[in-house]
Amino acid sequence: MTELMRDRRWLIALCAAVLSAVSAVVLVGVSAWFLGAAMLAAAAPIATAWSPPALVFAIRIAAFLRIGGKYTERSVGHAAALNDQVAHRQHVFTQMAGARSVRVGGWQLARADRLQHFISDVEAVDFERLRAVLPLLSLAVVGFLVVVATVAITPSALFPLTVLASVAVSGAVVLARRAARQTERAADLRQIFGERLGLAHGGMVSLQAGGTRRRVMRETFGAASQAEAVHRTARLSLHLAEGFLAAVGPVCALIIMAVGVFEGRGGAEALPVILVAVCWLAAAELFVPIARIHFAAAEGRRGRAALDAFASTDEKAPAQPAPHLALRDVPLLDPLGKSLGGRITFDVCPGAPVALLGPSGCGKTSLLKRLAGWQEWRAGPHPLKREAIARATSHLSLHDAAILAGSMRHNLFSDAPDKDLLAALDAVELVPRVVEVGGLDAEIRQDTLSLGEMRRVALARALLSSKELILFDEPGEHLDTEQAQKIFARVLERCADKSIVFVTHDEALASLAAHVVCMGSADPSP
Repeated sequence: MTELMRDRRWLIALCAAVLSAVSAVVLVGVSAWFLGAAMLAAAAPIATAWSPPALVFAIRIAAFLRIGGKYTERSVGHAAALNDQVAHRQHVFTQMAGARSVRVGGWQLARADRLQHFISDVEAVDFERLRAVLPLLSLAVVGFLVVVATVAITPSALFPLTVLASVAVSGAVVLARRAARQTERAADLRQIFGERLGLAHGGMVSLQAGGTRRRVMRETFGAASQAEAVHRTARLSLHLAEGFLAAVGPVCALIIMAVGVFEGRGGAEALPVILVAVCWLAAAELFVPIARIHFAAAEGRRGRAALDAFASTDEKAPAQPAPHLALRDVPLLDPLGKSLGGRITFDVCPGAPVALLGPSGCGKTSLLKRLAGWQEWRAGPHPLKREAIARATSHLSLHDAAILAGSMRHNLFSDAPDKDLLAALDAVELVPRVVEVGGLDAEIRQDTLSLGEMRRVALARALLSSKELILFDEPGEHLDTEQAQKIFARVLERCADKSIVFVTHDEALASLAAHVVCMGSADPSP
């Protein structure tokens, strides 16, 4: 609430929402007053107390205020929500830049399953005020006014109305909580499906060799089917809650009318009772969203908790010189962490690049990800002592790194001067393409560049990295053999003061290294 008052746009949106809600109730109430007076012959004095022109003017004013308030609430409220998005997402993305959980499981920006889960959490937090706080405050104000009118005109109806409203709201909240739990469960199942599918895809060769591919894929898609079933149940719970609340207004109106009849209030005395009954009927429009309000608040809390855990930054790692690594008898594992049966031994030091040569499925990329601290090491102490140090010290250049929607400058992930950016792009033979698309500040997307051009952008990022350990995953991927050798030779030359490990299945590319380690056999030799 304090933050709402601090931002003037949120305060304007709140006032507009309350004005719109009150105007809606007044509009229906005044209309009912007039119609009731016209229908009751005994109410001639009251009917003539309001001249038709004055009554029509009041109805038009109420209708105008309702429409204007609703429009102002939507336009100003969405503007305030979008402004919050900018500040909130900048904070979250800054935290993510150093978060271990970004890298755990080999997550990249191209992983649609985790990206979708993350976007859902961000939107739940961003729009919590718009979907939950504003409607709840509007309901509170209108509810207070309607209760005051009830106390003033039909106080004896207050007790049954309170019981009915309490039961209805409590039931709706229970159903909304169930829907929130089911939605969270569905989101978890979708994430499990995405993780399993990604890991299974990455380890398809080893799964096929082990004869478990069919079983693993069946279990993987079973999680997706279960997620959809749980999500349907969540929607049903929310619809039941809304249907339950939709009956509150008519029932409240009937209770008030019944109390009026029981008290013998007829003729002109019935008009105030009709007014209160119709006001409750109009206010019911604000009761129906209670379930979604509670659901949005629960989603906001869940999203905030997920983002806090997801975007927690790494522990501070001390600055490290170019590392000299000694890997001794390290087991080869697939993406699921299962042993592939082999072990590997090699040393890495500045100026002596090491190539890990082997076919797909022998554990090369998984070893790089664990060496970079993206996945759990699982083989005793990490060669760099701690995974946090590995993440602070190493740059992992994956063959399928994503291109973000933005400028080429932003996609190089570097604050270096333009001359350094262009030098890196020149080394990977991308300057003509950059000129063609409009320069460093031209907007590009994933589909702007070819696969080979995207691979060269990833190599340029490595050249511009300040990290002392550079790990390349298939640096020649999507490039022809001659071009790959020429470009990667330049990269190695410019990174001569750094420790470099790269994995490849291309013997010609491996020959550029100072040491070649063959993988894919039970007893690889350095």
